[in-house]
Amino acid sequence: MGRSNFKALIMKEVTIIITPRDRFSGIIECIENIYQHTDTALFELIILDLGYPRALREAINEKVSQLANATVIDYGLVIPMESMRSVREHINTPFTVFLDNDSRVTKNWLAPLLDTAKSTGAAVISPLTLEKEGVDEGGELRNHIYTSELRIVDAENQAYLIEHKPFRRALPEEIPQEVRETQAFELHCVMFRTDALKAIELPQMTMREHLDIGMQLRAKGEKLVAEPRSVVHFDNLGTRADLSDLKYFNFRWNRKICEQSSRLFEKRWGYKFYNEDAIYFWAERRRIFLILRTFYIPISIANKIDRVFRKIKTSIKPIWDPLPDPYAASTLLYETLPEGIPQQQSHDIY
Repeated sequence: MGRSNFKALIMKEVTIIITPRDRFSGIIECIENIYQHTDTALFELIILDLGYPRALREAINEKVSQLANATVIDYGLVIPMESMRSVREHINTPFTVFLDNDSRVTKNWLAPLLDTAKSTGAAVISPLTLEKEGVDEGGELRNHIYTSELRIVDAENQAYLIEHKPFRRALPEEIPQEVRETQAFELHCVMFRTDALKAIELPQMTMREHLDIGMQLRAKGEKLVAEPRSVVHFDNLGTRADLSDLKYFNFRWNRKICEQSSRLFEKRWGYKFYNEDAIYFWAERRRIFLILRTFYIPISIANKIDRVFRKIKTSIKPIWDPLPDPYAASTLLYETLPEGIPQQQSHDIY
């Protein structure tokens, strides 16, 4: 492992770790955004370099050289979960926040997460994540995830898992302003109690990894909560990307590694996903949208092209979806399990 400017971490409350999600661009704005809206007395910052282009890495180094509480760790071209496994040894604070480089925090985002972490003892505290206008149509700013639940549904004599997000794409004013328990979260931004983070497995997955983590914590009797007073904006590919971003997108979301992730989750927990085929198609659509935005195609036109592609592709190769309303036919997963505890069948992480 190579390291750059690795400074000794001073004991603060939170370590914020920035990792790429879909692409490389946006990292400088992400760093600046954190310092604009966060009290520096509360946190240390670690930026994970997972293959940033040389010019962007130089810009990151220049930015970090101006900051007393920031460092860069270079892991090379790896998926986020692999870097998360490795970086845990460098975390010395009670709480850890993982933030994707295409997410932006807002004013007073950190204090509610800390308050709720301390008052509830939860292992995971998830902010309200709003998605900006981008791939898929909807409001200019709408809910991406507040709370999430795991459900089970029978289809063709097989039990399948469904991840359901209440209030999906609802307007911000429609979201309840109260802390609620949740069964899952997403890694756009999430706070962990560090001891809980260090006690779990981080499997080699590019999809469903957040569900795996949540189920591990549930099996340990830990609590996951959503804190809507903390608000984060997820870019949703709306901002134009550079051509170099396709390298990371294609690395992380290629079909082979996505299928390996699904099989690993199935091995670890025994559940197949009802919408697995839809997720592969989702990745194809996001790739097309990313390319269109790279060439300055407006969001509205890019979404129209996406609709045409979706219609043509599904007419040629329909997505497996045998139930007219999978959600209505489903049951909360934990209500079907003894004492509501998921049973892990394997501890393999590869």
